[in-house]
Amino acid sequence: MKEAPVIIVGGGPAGLSAARALLERGLKPVVLEARSWPVDKVCGEGIMPVGVACLRRLGVELPRTCPLNGVEYVQGNLRAGADFREGPGQVVRRLRLSEILLCPQAELIEKCRVHSVTRQGDWIQLQTSQGSWRCRLLVAADGLHSPIRHQLGLQSPGKNWLQRWGWRQHFAVPPWNQRVEVHYADGCEAYVSPAGHDSVGVAVLSHKGLRRHNWLDAFSALRERLTTPCSPLAGLGPLWQRARAVHQPGVVLLGDAAGYLDACTGEGLSLAFAQAEALGEQWRGESYLPHYERSYRRIVGHYYTVTWGALLLARWPRLIGAVLRTLQQNPNLLPLLLSANQGLISPYPALGKLLLKVPPQLLAGWLGPAPLIVAERNR
Repeated sequence: MKEAPVIIVGGGPAGLSAARALLERGLKPVVLEARSWPVDKVCGEGIMPVGVACLRRLGVELPRTCPLNGVEYVQGNLRAGADFREGPGQVVRRLRLSEILLCPQAELIEKCRVHSVTRQGDWIQLQTSQGSWRCRLLVAADGLHSPIRHQLGLQSPGKNWLQRWGWRQHFAVPPWNQRVEVHYADGCEAYVSPAGHDSVGVAVLSHKGLRRHNWLDAFSALRERLTTPCSPLAGLGPLWQRARAVHQPGVVLLGDAAGYLDACTGEGLSLAFAQAEALGEQWRGESYLPHYERSYRRIVGHYYTVTWGALLLARWPRLIGAVLRTLQQNPNLLPLLLSANQGLISPYPALGKLLLKVPPQLLAGWLGPAPLIVAERNR
């Protein structure tokens, strides 16, 4: 049986950033990846300024070939956009990001699938396709539908009334905007971001209904511009996944494996990097991290608040129009909201200012046909 102080399951950005954070503390983790590495994934490839800063603290300097300046929201002829107050983020293709994050000192084992996880005293024991391992700490960074989360009984039952799916593809067309463009249509949104000097990445998030053959049909103007795909179309869902806990003695869930609501705010990568940093700061060789759960809640608290707000907004097309007009007329509001989205300021004052500025007569959008979403307190 092989032995390591820390074993990380998952060789994507979450797992590799955790490995870097632990290496900074003098530990040498082992990373087990079930597939051939590097692994592509359906995700937005933009990293917010707060995520770029977190990676810099972990010793990673991203290439500055594709800056991400801000966000622009579009509904028909309505547009409202702003740059990040903190400076640009970066867009890095998923496979390239994994290559950048891999640290030579970390041991990465490809095609190593975990079959079972058991607890043996103070040790966590794993049976894998490449033999048996044991460790003091197991970090599950194995993605949205984490097998480790399920095996350990940490999966919380899902909710059927808000299940969204995502589609993503790249197209060979020069970027026309250095901001992420968020296009609203009936029951779905399209996110267009630069992916290099000669390509854009497009992701569509929706409820049930969009499939491989019609995923772009709701965005006819975009579809006319996106004629030459340069990557395979890939889909993922349902997006809302919940964990009963993100830590128990000997186990930490990290990144999407720890739970996820929706990709509409683009914070997934930045949250994973911050969780990895917290893990590196707190693990001292013991199986229990007394402050990690609190740190996790602090890291993701703003994400759930802003994401619930964005999901509410997307359910009422008339309310979207009212909000975009308000943002046009109050250009200082959107930069505040973008900072709140990154957890750099509290989201509540910024959201309160927005609601106070929306003209009451335009709030008739609340009376549209969409059912009201009741936000649940989530991890």
